[in-house]
Amino acid sequence: MGRNTVLLAALSAAGLWAPRATQAAGSRPVGKRVAIGMVQVDVAKRRCSFETEVCLREGALEFLVVGWQTKTHESILHTKAKASHLHAGLLLLGLTPGKPARWSGQEEGARFLPPAGAGLKMELAWKDKNGKAHRVDAGAWLKAGGEKQFTPPKEWIFVGSEVLPDGRYWAELDGEVVSVTNFASAVIDVPFRSSNVDAMRDLFADPAAIPPVGTKVEVILTALPGAEKALDARKMLEIDRFGQMRIDGKELHGEKLQEWAAKYIERHERGQVVLRAAARALMHDVETARTDLRLGGVREFHVQRVPARGEVLPRTPQQAQRALTQWRHKFAHAEEYIHEPGRQARRLLDQIELELRRRQAQTNMLKEYAAHLRQELGRYKVSTQPAGGPGGRE
Repeated sequence: MGRNTVLLAALSAAGLWAPRATQAAGSRPVGKRVAIGMVQVDVAKRRCSFETEVCLREGALEFLVVGWQTKTHESILHTKAKASHLHAGLLLLGLTPGKPARWSGQEEGARFLPPAGAGLKMELAWKDKNGKAHRVDAGAWLKAGGEKQFTPPKEWIFVGSEVLPDGRYWAELDGEVVSVTNFASAVIDVPFRSSNVDAMRDLFADPAAIPPVGTKVEVILTALPGAEKALDARKMLEIDRFGQMRIDGKELHGEKLQEWAAKYIERHERGQVVLRAAARALMHDVETARTDLRLGGVREFHVQRVPARGEVLPRTPQQAQRALTQWRHKFAHAEEYIHEPGRQARRLLDQIELELRRRQAQTNMLKEYAAHLRQELGRYKVSTQPAGGPGGRE
């Protein structure tokens, strides 16, 4: 199984992509093109491409490419290709998502860090009204505002957005595909600091370079040499309420997690791991994961806590009594509430029933665990009992 198989399978399970080629997800068919939705992947040439259309020719920019008919007032191009399909295509090239723009340190000592990670060359290809073919670096369509000096970007960063806890792909919520103003939600970003605040926007569309609105444009992304081993990278380790830990859908613990971390850091020296912990995951589990990853060489972490679904259930008799008092007030004054309290109460009862079943399953598991442990302890005592009984050898 290829090292990207599980990542692509996770995107597929979330309904984010489905390969039309016969190759297994995550395989890298040398010399063949793979279609992922509307994204064409040429593994041999280390290239992804997709069709777009010009939707804006002048004005301040936040994006170079957005989803179809989404933020067309601040992007030169829009596309019907899915951002998650582009992400999957870049994974097939052997690339790992990088780090979005972020701040390091606190208060006065904080410093801004621009996007960093797998580098891409981006080109734009189209035909004019006379059928003549054109192909330029994507930066050729950008210019600085006012009298500012501007060097068009020759490199773009595969930031990678991410799959959210509810299974949706972040970049597709608002259609943010290629950013020029450091959006962490975009799939691709510029490798320098660029603000999306109106008064501070630096990049504008260059109408002298851009063809008419409606022109079909192919965006061509080529992995730069060494992009698959970029110093900066980002991986996510998910920790559920039971302490199970998974990376790319594969369960890893202890020495296995340390081994994974060592290989990850060998490939990406400044690799970061995002620890996404369920709301009810124990802090012990988070710290255990951090310790194992550190032993494997990881030094950069970011902890995310996934909000709990449903209401927080009482944990003490006092909390239960206060909650019941609140429910009595809701039922007595139902007309004061926007949401009908009876429906809310039924949803809460369903949540409680589910929680009771989970806890009963856990209780049964612990009872069985304890029974087996007693048996093993008994065998251990017998095996260590001196010959001749408790009094020792005769």
